[in-house]
Amino acid sequence: MYERILIATDFSKHAEKIIDCVGEVPGAKEVILLHVLAKDPLARVWSPGDEKKQAAQKMEVPKKALESLNLKVKVRVEIAEETPEYQVIQHVAEEEAVSLVVMGARGRGIWQGLLLGSVSSGYLRYGKRDLLIMRYKTIDDADKGELGKFCSRMFEKILAPIDFSGPGNAAIEKIMEAKITDNVLLLNVVARGENQAQVDASLKDAEGKLEKMKVDLAKAGINARTIAISAAAGEARTYGSGGMVKVKTTPFASVGGVVEGIVSLAETEDVSLIAMGSHGKGWLDEATIGSVVSDVARMGLRPVLIVRSKK
Repeated sequence: MYERILIATDFSKHAEKIIDCVGEVPGAKEVILLHVLAKDPLARVWSPGDEKKQAAQKMEVPKKALESLNLKVKVRVEIAEETPEYQVIQHVAEEEAVSLVVMGARGRGIWQGLLLGSVSSGYLRYGKRDLLIMRYKTIDDADKGELGKFCSRMFEKILAPIDFSGPGNAAIEKIMEAKITDNVLLLNVVARGENQAQVDASLKDAEGKLEKMKVDLAKAGINARTIAISAAAGEARTYGSGGMVKVKTTPFASVGGVVEGIVSLAETEDVSLIAMGSHGKGWLDEATIGSVVSDVARMGLRPVLIVRSKK
């Protein structure tokens, strides 16, 4: 499935943990280990040559760790002078023809309370290759403590939010094609409703569509449960074969309500991964990578796989 992988590292604690997890990626055979050097905006003098040598030396430790997993490893250190770091990552990903880019959820310049660094966020928004954003359990204080990992059996139980659009269904199509798991929870979040009757009708319609997808998954040897929930105002309601789930409703039908529903269910069901298509449009007409998918990747507490739509 993902034979050739690019890992972007900044040598942070979160980036180091990616090395421990990459062996969980289905089909992994080769890794491009990339570090991008960027000039400190406050520095008057910059010697990228010296920094590049130092970075190459630092790369030896993760390189050996990856090779111990029987992976072929290529090391690259690139310089971002006039372009953002994420664009350098994007260029290398295309040049190396990787099938997956793996990045940590936190960056070096992270702000308090923001869960996705600017580099990861940039590649999420503009990149063309599938993206796996790793996230880790914090055992103690985020800055001083140790980080656990979700990557043990990372593809064991996947939550796949579906909006029934072609692009939005890219993740479930990838799951069926590559059979990366045999346990999927299909979710649709109803984001609109003029009244409760419309919400209920939309929920029933969504559940019918989800059940059809469940049958298709079963034919591919994949067990699926289905849940349709509402993010519109009113009483929290849930339909589907996944059982009743308490999900907090919001005053308005909005992207935020959809995201809240996805993130909440991921925690309630203790899923190992959230897999989403990159450009779903079924929740709101203007919803793109910058809204639902981006917010789930930014605010969620689980690893997130973003599958780029080819449609």
